[in-house]
Amino acid sequence: MTAPSPTAWYLRCGRDDVGDRAVLVGDRGRVAIAATILEDAVVLNEDRGLTTATGTYRGERITVSAFGMGAPIAAIVLHELSTLGVTQFIRLGTALTLGSTRLGDFVVAHGAVRNEGTSAGYLPVEYPAVPDFDLTRRAERAARASGSPTRSGLYATFDGFYTDMFDLDPRSTRAAETLAFHAANGVIAADMETSALFVAARALGVAAASLCLASVDGNTREKLPHEERVAAEARLLRAGFDALVADSDTL
Repeated sequence: MTAPSPTAWYLRCGRDDVGDRAVLVGDRGRVAIAATILEDAVVLNEDRGLTTATGTYRGERITVSAFGMGAPIAAIVLHELSTLGVTQFIRLGTALTLGSTRLGDFVVAHGAVRNEGTSAGYLPVEYPAVPDFDLTRRAERAARASGSPTRSGLYATFDGFYTDMFDLDPRSTRAAETLAFHAANGVIAADMETSALFVAARALGVAAASLCLASVDGNTREKLPHEERVAAEARLLRAGFDALVADSDTL
């Protein structure tokens, strides 16, 4: 007797609904943008804001899933999709600039500082948060081919946006000091998901990479203008799709 195909608890979809490659995004609006790029895109789920769709890009099925914000839910989405047979993941999102990174840059993560708690549930804190190297190489090449300024290096991933990344109280300097410390030690971008996704992927035996758009200046809090951000996010999605479908030796 054949065992029933697994169904994802939160994503509410099954193995036949997804491809073997997936894009993870925060903003569910990016799923809508992705649907205009993919062929024959079908929305699988919108429950809890976890909008998920599958379509075809250059002959390959790709699933795009939005997780919202933060490491815990991002790891849930990656974990559920991995149980359905997805083997390659690329995070396509936004990040704060650190160091010499500038607004509008594409930033490829070569690793991430584990300042979040989710990854400890997968592997001990001594384990490094590093991406899949082949997929990262493909992401790097695709990002540069997109024409956007591209940087590669370390991320720092945090749980607390208003405690570690952004001083909401103008009298507080905690976040500014935290970011300055990481920038002084070679970190080029900050986000809330990358390190957890890298560690969870390693624990689950799947490949993960992270390519983000630098949309907020970590020093001045300046945001990338809306129209520029939307156009850049479309280029980001295409670059991510290109990386997922590329052969290792051809991109």
